[in-house]
Amino acid sequence: MKTVFFLLTILLLASIGVCSQESKEETSQYSALSLWGSSLNNFDHHLIIADNVLINDNISKDGFDVLDTKTVQDVSVKFPQSVPITDTMNVTGKQLDPMNQVKTNDYYELSSSHKGKAYKILVLGNSIARHGKSEAIGWLSHDGGMAATKEENDYIHLLFRKIEVLLPNCKIYLRETSLVRFERDFSTFDFTTIDKLISYQADIVIFQLGENVNFNEVNTPDLFQKKYVDLINCFKKDKNPLIICTTPFFPNLQKNAVIEQVVLTTKSYLSDLSHLRLLDNQNYAKDEINYAGNRSEWKVEGIGLHPGDYGMRNIAQQIFIIINASVKD
Repeated sequence: MKTVFFLLTILLLASIGVCSQESKEETSQYSALSLWGSSLNNFDHHLIIADNVLINDNISKDGFDVLDTKTVQDVSVKFPQSVPITDTMNVTGKQLDPMNQVKTNDYYELSSSHKGKAYKILVLGNSIARHGKSEAIGWLSHDGGMAATKEENDYIHLLFRKIEVLLPNCKIYLRETSLVRFERDFSTFDFTTIDKLISYQADIVIFQLGENVNFNEVNTPDLFQKKYVDLINCFKKDKNPLIICTTPFFPNLQKNAVIEQVVLTTKSYLSDLSHLRLLDNQNYAKDEINYAGNRSEWKVEGIGLHPGDYGMRNIAQQIFIIINASVKD
């Protein structure tokens, strides 16, 4: 009996040693992240980006801690102060400044040939949704979503066609307008300028915003959250449309955190676009293999950071997933 007990003890100690070794090997995979994690210990709950994978985790001064249910329930939201992704992934305001400088119509509209009850979609976006031609920056392809190779290949048109198929017994109307002025100066935004958009009485309102937002001492994350909530609520006064907000196509931890709170506050749907580039760099037109457009025409690097045809298809799909599950013919 003593012999059996002795053998079992040896086996137990050996298994502990193996587990310990495996634990050390696993920890070493995150050694580089531990340095980054320690610099972000001023907030409680956030996303960690590692090897193109988003890891939901809790960080303390000692590095990575186990995230339990109580921690999530008790945590108070504190927006991170910096977004250290990588130099190649960060998209700066300077890169985007040349965009959205072209005067366009108040809105762009599509309508289906179907007969039936009117069904309206309103998209409030920026240059990813629509940008006019501009010799100054070398965007000569079309008036449409930058940087799709053709207007019909941008996410607006792709989404419109998907909804046409989903609702064959409805006459679909889609109206798109730019709200870059809200993104760039939300602190002084005049909400009376969107009265005509509110009176459109859309059944679905898609807010594709955030890419042009830059935080500073005046335009703070907290103020952006408040103003964004106010913006959404403007469209819920006389109607209860399906509200979809997207995270920025350019990955940004701080903006994602704010928009998540906006969506929770307004009981809206969240469509995540920020993961697309993290999982596949072809979502940027500059990196798209077999890109059918003429990159040599581009005079500013910001164009290439926009989605090409591949990225546009993925954006349309991410938004449509919510619509497909929420809307019935």
